[in-house]
Amino acid sequence: MSHTTKPTASQLLTGEFKQLVTFRPHPRPWHMPLVAALAISFPVFVGAYTERLAVGMLASLGAMVFLNLPYQGGLFLRLAHVLACSFGFVACFGLGLIAHVLPALILPTVMFVAFWVVLFGRYFRLAPPAGLFIIMATAIALFMPTPLAQVPFYVGIIALGCLFSGMAASAYTLWLLTKQHDVGKSQVGYQRDMLTDSALVAVVVTLSLAVALWLKMPRPYWVLVGCYVVVVGASLQSMWSKQFQRIVGTGVGMLVAWLLLWLQPDAWGVALAIFALAFSIETLVVRNYASAALFITPLTILLAEYGNPNNPLVNTSMAAHEAIIMARFWDTALGCVIGVIGGAVMYSTSVRPKLQSLERRLMSRLHIHL
Repeated sequence: MSHTTKPTASQLLTGEFKQLVTFRPHPRPWHMPLVAALAISFPVFVGAYTERLAVGMLASLGAMVFLNLPYQGGLFLRLAHVLACSFGFVACFGLGLIAHVLPALILPTVMFVAFWVVLFGRYFRLAPPAGLFIIMATAIALFMPTPLAQVPFYVGIIALGCLFSGMAASAYTLWLLTKQHDVGKSQVGYQRDMLTDSALVAVVVTLSLAVALWLKMPRPYWVLVGCYVVVVGASLQSMWSKQFQRIVGTGVGMLVAWLLLWLQPDAWGVALAIFALAFSIETLVVRNYASAALFITPLTILLAEYGNPNNPLVNTSMAAHEAIIMARFWDTALGCVIGVIGGAVMYSTSVRPKLQSLERRLMSRLHIHL
């Protein structure tokens, strides 16, 4: 009878450190991060030119849809992915703005959006960052002070960002397919436990926001985003690894964010920073998540705070900047902790089998055979 030896604490830490410093090879071409960075930063350059930086930053958030362009598949399949994600971006951001006006809808909106983002992302096998920026856009909208009459305007700005990014994705895909002989085949379809996983992730993410609101965190949307990144891990071990890497990357990324804010860049400087950060993230995210998180922290701070109509980063002291950075760190840390705790519950033998059985019965009633 064989016995498996449990790894010691030092072995676990050694394994996590190796993952932290290991850069994995990936077939993503070098020009994809470059085109993605151009698509994401172009609206910010337009905002800088027109002296409407906050509007440009919001459009840039919508342009993040470019990141959902698949690596494989034919032209129409790739563009269908981007189009569907664009619709999701606009719809979820609009729901977030409406929920801000009607606070009773905040938690139901988060649960609804998280469920469908996870289900859609897994059905279409979206590559990292998958639905992260859709969740982020929704979270920012939930706490963006916007009169109801201004909701169509801001939804339109996000839609314009998605539209530009879709045009860039179309042009890039056409060019790419002229160079590729083997476009591969994108795996699309339903797999077992997709409904179970989506429902559990939605519940955990919603609970994280509820805890943040109960604790009166200054920027609760970071708790939601931090929890989502961790809890979408494929296993409890990957959740722990993602939490460890995200906290380390966020901690170091705070220094990068502090340096950027200390420089007090003008609108053109912010646009250049968005380009450089987006390029770095897209180059690293598929190779080493902790290194990507180092740049995700300053990028998300710039997008969330400079994209706020009541911009708190303009004409403020370094003390105010440092308060924003520290709030980002503690909010992310809280979200990661809740994500790991929620993940432990998700994979517990007392919860998961019951939901899996319920999902199988539902699939049977709908005559869906996997």
